[in-house]
Amino acid sequence: MIEKELHIKELYNLKHINDKELYSKNKYESELLQRSLSNVLYKNELNASFLNLLQQKIVWMIDSTLIVRNFWNYTVEKYYNRHST
Repeated sequence: MIEKELHIKELYNLKHINDKELYSKNKYESELLQRSLSNVLYKNELNASFLNLLQQKIVWMIDSTLIVRNFWNYTVEKYYNRHST
């Protein structure tokens, strides 16, 4: 997510056009808070809209730890996100 937002969309797509998924990773970016919080919080429309905004920030925070994880591994790019675990 971070890498996509930092680069120009067309250049990112051109660079990663031949990428193949090495594994089927969980798409946590769209349903992170919905799966981890109670459904009662999402009944109120105001709460639901706030939690959707908050979800983007939390996903950004989780993805930003990849930079630290990849810092010591000099064989991969800074935003490499295809770790098996």
